Amino acid sequence: MTEEKKKCMICAKPVLILKGGICEPCQDRIRREALGEQAGIGERADRELAKHGVNPGKKQPS
Repeated sequence: MTEEKKKCMICAKPVLILKGGICEPCQDRIRREALGEQAGIGERADRELAKHGVNPGKKQPS
């Protein structure tokens, strides 16, 4: 019997080993996109704080 190759849910390429239905290259690409989005959110938050007069780099004394 031949082993049936499953297809990646993202790129539809036939692959023997899938984790969660997504191939390794697609998982890596999705992970990089997610990390980049998180970095962008942090930068936007710092800009908004700076607009309101709060220095995002230093902690305020309690």
